[in-house]
Amino acid sequence: MSHQKKRAFNFKIETFKRYGVELDLKYAKKTWKLLEHAIHEIYNHKASGLSFEEHYRNAYNMVLHKYGEKLYSGLVATMTWHLKEISRCIESARKWGDHNMALQMIRDILMFMDRTFVPSSHKTPVNELGLNLWRDNIIHSSETQRRLLNTLIDCVNKERTGEFINRGLIRNIVKMLMDLGPSVYQQDFEKPFLEVPTNFFRAESQHT
Repeated sequence: MSHQKKRAFNFKIETFKRYGVELDLKYAKKTWKLLEHAIHEIYNHKASGLSFEEHYRNAYNMVLHKYGEKLYSGLVATMTWHLKEISRCIESARKWGDHNMALQMIRDILMFMDRTFVPSSHKTPVNELGLNLWRDNIIHSSETQRRLLNTLIDCVNKERTGEFINRGLIRNIVKMLMDLGPSVYQQDFEKPFLEVPTNFFRAESQHT
């Protein structure tokens, strides 16, 4: 992953000329398939074999030739598919870091779209889009919510009885919720979590 991270952040963006390329719909579809494959490879931890410059140029040409909407909607659909797959995994909450790494590489490829098409079309920027899709497909999954809350409550109860707890896990979960926005943190964590001490002491009083 360190190699992939280096590829993503050291990728040098150069100004591309039009090269006389005129994209018709058929060619635009073919170009999108290449970009779609690249996004899949990024999520599958195979980004080291990708040419970020080539895919940046492909995305650049799609936006330049008025296929920005196709590119953006394709991005939404592809990311959503991957996040739905992640939501089915028992370790979905632990994949938050992987998602952020993938999102950074996707932003590198789609930088031109993010700077031109997105603001002019009043779309959500790629980074914010990635956070929103994670929130909608992962955090707002009833199964994931249940697992997260149970994990946190279990940690609190263990700590109160003197047992060892994974503080790093708690910090990572709380940071994830905070990164997704105050409303997510308050709705999915703070309110139900504040009820834990009362429940804990009530349970303790019944055993005395």
